[in-house]
Amino acid sequence: MGPQLKIAVLSDFHLGAKQRSPREQDPLIQAREAFEKAVQENVQLILISGDIFNQRTPSQELWAKAMRILNLPPSKDESRVELLEALGKDGGEISPLALRGIPVIAIHGNHERRGVGLVDPVEALEAAGLVIRLNQNTILLKTPEGKVAIHGMGFVPEEEARNVMGLWNPKPIKGAYNVLMIHQSLGQYTYSEDEKPVLVPSDLPEGFDLYISGHVHYQADTKIYGKPLLFPGSTFRTQLLPIEAEVPKGFFIINTGGDPTYRFIELDSVRDFFYEEKEFDGVTIRQIEDWITRKMREILEKPRKNKDKRPLVRFRLRGELAKGNTKDELIAADLVDKFVNDSILHISKRELVSLDLEEQTQLLQDLRERKIPLEEMTMNILKSKLEEVKYDKLFEIDSLYELLSEGMEDEALRRISGTIDQLTETELEGKA
Repeated sequence: MGPQLKIAVLSDFHLGAKQRSPREQDPLIQAREAFEKAVQENVQLILISGDIFNQRTPSQELWAKAMRILNLPPSKDESRVELLEALGKDGGEISPLALRGIPVIAIHGNHERRGVGLVDPVEALEAAGLVIRLNQNTILLKTPEGKVAIHGMGFVPEEEARNVMGLWNPKPIKGAYNVLMIHQSLGQYTYSEDEKPVLVPSDLPEGFDLYISGHVHYQADTKIYGKPLLFPGSTFRTQLLPIEAEVPKGFFIINTGGDPTYRFIELDSVRDFFYEEKEFDGVTIRQIEDWITRKMREILEKPRKNKDKRPLVRFRLRGELAKGNTKDELIAADLVDKFVNDSILHISKRELVSLDLEEQTQLLQDLRERKIPLEEMTMNILKSKLEEVKYDKLFEIDSLYELLSEGMEDEALRRISGTIDQLTETELEGKA
């Protein structure tokens, strides 16, 4: 086995996420820990596969905090890495400062992508000498352990990813350890269940020694063309999906050489996260609140890795409510406040369905299938609603609707007022 180069692969810090929330400092704390651990591992290169920032135009305050973190690698011992060549990139854009200590090579993510002619945050970091930015180009570096070529493509809209990759069509450099780094969803590996990626692993070009993708927020590893395909995942919990409760946060360390290996380094500063999903069937809001309260007490008794921070808890509620109950009656804020000293609680109630609403939706669907004219359909819906409130037919609804639909509001109001006057007189007479 020849000499080995150690490379740290980090991604998706999302600095600036969750501002003005209890988790505001978490992205910064976890990014710093990742860099500190990478430096302690004595890596020779650090790769960042996108979304350093959570915004395209970070605030000055956030810039200052981010630059302090990114100054950790350059402050390491004298660099043993030299720039040999930049392909598809002006070498003059690469500051000698970026080659100090442990060079950092980065691409932009979807959160940082800006329009043509506008400077994105990763470009600004390159101008400051803190990173080397790649976007559909390559740098060839020389190290005591051999040559390494980093090929990088920043995020492009999913529907364009396959075409852009085909047009760029990067080629491995002979005699070097070749890394292809992108920031995209790939086939089954997606940022969210709503995303429909066009790009699949087999669309990536062959011949590289290592493939890396950011954007996907859970860490995963597989192989393509017999070589590792790594998803470092985010260092910060962002989406609160079930997989983020199962898979730890951290980054990869790659050892190159005759038989390349990789391992995952877990972060210690990440909050514990508990995810609960529950399907209900004809329950009341009170029953749901009681279930959440019981479940929360169980969760807070569970063992945790990080006892110094309040854990994250997410409840995803599904199913049907009892008749007369609506999800708006479930006041999530009250439950959050109830456990505010012990947790950071999120309650997702979007998938709860009121039987009343379901019946109304079914009525509308039935009316549509029967191809009833719009006016008649509207009348049927109105009558259905009036029956729910036990309307006793004091007014001739059909006549009133016809008057209103023809713009005769004054006549409709006159009839309603006349009926009310009659009722009032009758009630007064009864009391006399």
